[in-house]
Amino acid sequence: MNRLLIMAAAAVILVSNGWGLWQARRNRQEPAGGRLEMTERELRLAPVVMESTVTLLRLNWRVLTSGKEEWDPPVWIDAAKLADLGFDCAVPVDSPGARRHYSSMPARRVFLALEYNGESAQKASHQTAGKTRLFVVDADQDANRLRARYPDREHYAICPGAVRIVFRHRDSSNDSAHDTPRIEGRIDSLRPSEIFVPLPYSKILRELPRSDSENHDEPPAAQPRYAVRICWGANYQPWVEGVRLLGAAKANQDKPDLESEPLKP
Repeated sequence: MNRLLIMAAAAVILVSNGWGLWQARRNRQEPAGGRLEMTERELRLAPVVMESTVTLLRLNWRVLTSGKEEWDPPVWIDAAKLADLGFDCAVPVDSPGARRHYSSMPARRVFLALEYNGESAQKASHQTAGKTRLFVVDADQDANRLRARYPDREHYAICPGAVRIVFRHRDSSNDSAHDTPRIEGRIDSLRPSEIFVPLPYSKILRELPRSDSENHDEPPAAQPRYAVRICWGANYQPWVEGVRLLGAAKANQDKPDLESEPLKP
């Protein structure tokens, strides 16, 4: 009996590992989600946890907002967009049960369009000094529809994420009451929000000093020290395809750029 249980457990492990390898290989067959080369502004080295040797890059992104503050809602998410993403926006915002209705809605999994160093970055140029040039510019329940709207895979990536709805009855800047409550959409997260850097790419980045700060908005060095090419594959999951040092960091380390080899059949 014990032998049968052990064999069954081993079979489950083998099938699970095989499935994971197949999915990873399938994901890398084609960069359906796009390919972006971004700098330290957009890909921050995550703080080291304890004695970990794992190298992670945090995606640092922004949105164009409808106001002057970074925490204001994205300018492109309105009630129609929220409904298109699957939120029930039929309840009038000034009805007695509106607050409970909208506040009880969980975030929804969607696909997000990421624009790098494009029109959004130019529009926000007055407030982007030293900040990320990666902007979330659109969302959809269907990745193919999103890709049809943004066909340039070298400037737009498609990735999984989540959007949430917020019922707002007071102004967040001065806490004054709105004449009429409103609903707002927020980007809840990009998934994943951190990208694993495998060997040999991590060797280049591991020697760079990194901050132990948990402040994601802390500006990086005056000039980015590295650029990393990220691909989002057939499953819209990211992987590192190449790393190169920039400026003084390249001169100090004097190491060659690393590029991935073509996937073998």
